[in-house]
Amino acid sequence: MAVALPFSAAAAAAALIVVILAARAVLAVIRFRRYELAIPGPPSLPFFGNAFSILCRKHEDILDAIMSLWGQRRDLSRCSFIHELIVFVSKPEDVADVMKRKDLQDKSHFYYGLLADQVPQSVLVLNGAEMKVHRAAAHPAFHPEIIDSFVEVFAEEAEKFVRNIEQGKEITPQEKLFLTTAWGFCRSTVISDTPTKDEAYEISNLVKLMRMFLKATNERAFNPLLWPRWIFNLTANGRLFKKERPRARAFIQKVMNDRAIELKRRLETEGTDFVKARKSLLDVFLEKSAQGEELFSRDAILDEVLLYLAAATETTVSALNFAFKMLSIRPDIQMNVYEEVSSLLGRGATKRSIVAQDLPKLQYTEKFLKEVMRMFATIPLIARQINEDTELGGHVLPKGATVFVNFLGLHRDPVTWPDPLRFDPERFSPEQSQGRHPYAFVPFSGGVRSCIGYKYGWAVMKTVIATTVRDFIVEPGDDGLTDHTKFKLVFDIALKLAGGVKVKLIPRDPRAGSAG
Repeated sequence: MAVALPFSAAAAAAALIVVILAARAVLAVIRFRRYELAIPGPPSLPFFGNAFSILCRKHEDILDAIMSLWGQRRDLSRCSFIHELIVFVSKPEDVADVMKRKDLQDKSHFYYGLLADQVPQSVLVLNGAEMKVHRAAAHPAFHPEIIDSFVEVFAEEAEKFVRNIEQGKEITPQEKLFLTTAWGFCRSTVISDTPTKDEAYEISNLVKLMRMFLKATNERAFNPLLWPRWIFNLTANGRLFKKERPRARAFIQKVMNDRAIELKRRLETEGTDFVKARKSLLDVFLEKSAQGEELFSRDAILDEVLLYLAAATETTVSALNFAFKMLSIRPDIQMNVYEEVSSLLGRGATKRSIVAQDLPKLQYTEKFLKEVMRMFATIPLIARQINEDTELGGHVLPKGATVFVNFLGLHRDPVTWPDPLRFDPERFSPEQSQGRHPYAFVPFSGGVRSCIGYKYGWAVMKTVIATTVRDFIVEPGDDGLTDHTKFKLVFDIALKLAGGVKVKLIPRDPRAGSAG
């Protein structure tokens, strides 16, 4: 029979446990502060760190606050956010180290864990062996021959975009660009034919839902009050996403079921020819599922489709928005793009739609788009997890820290890019590119976690820009924004212009080549 300790002995034991736990907590804080303060960065408070520099900021001011904490430092710099140590990496050599090292490939719990709340089986948030299996499965769906076969679809959607645009009036092209890229994605990877009216409606709602989710996730990341899922679910965005998510998943589920039936029919009628044929992204995933591979359950495929859709639209539209804005305020560059496009696609009555064979010939257009993505990094920051104490850039980073690869700083590094705020597509000429560090410009990330669909993205962007410039002169809107160095940038996972991009599309006189 157990003998109860006297009250004084029990209290002493409890007090000892409290003292031990408190001592461990104090030692952990001291250790954290030692590692934190060894890295250059702004002054920070114990426990709170630099949280007050971001808390209570308006959403459109968060990026400015983050960049202020970074402090334009080329070498490693840091800030802290409650119990999270964040280390900024902005120099090509350090970025290459992060991208290449096997121990720095896991996505950050601090940031991507919020995405995993809703799409836990997507390659964007998976780590380790599961991530590698998903990437390996998706890779054949982005083979150059597959992408070339999609260009006809991209061109059809781009033609619809220019037909439906309001001519001569100030417009914000973002909404129509989202639908253009979303329908292009769905037609090329999910739905084999032109969407029906009902499908188009569902796709439109799906895009709106995913955009809201990504924006809300970014806002959560920098508001500790919203980190707990149950609190986020009580917010307006949380309630809306919880309400609309089942409908979105039901639509994708129906598409998957219809596609699975079609694949089974083709396998039965075409046999080995179908097995050997190149397949779209959804086809590849469904084939893996039919073969009984555990990592490709229907729920996992659904998560993948949602995240690939979000990535294909959000990042592409971000780049296209800034491309439209830069064309509007740099008529000299627009003229160069137009001359190249019209030499391929013709003018006036002789014009034609773009085809896959045209894309490699749009060399100046590609230089222009690269300069857009240098100046306005589509994804300003990505986050990697430190799983064990590790050395990086001459400093020891403690287990649990988060590395922010700062693409905005990397792409505006004055050592690599003299006069970095000058917009000049010729930076990407063969002559000026010679000798440049391979990780000085990584618009689609790099290493084993680079964007698997980057060639897809280039094809979409070139198609939309070429089709638009073929038919229209892009002029500035009435917002008075004509100096790109004064643009106020907003961090919504993808980079945005505060207030949105505003331009006017003026029909071209087929007899003239003026860019305005």
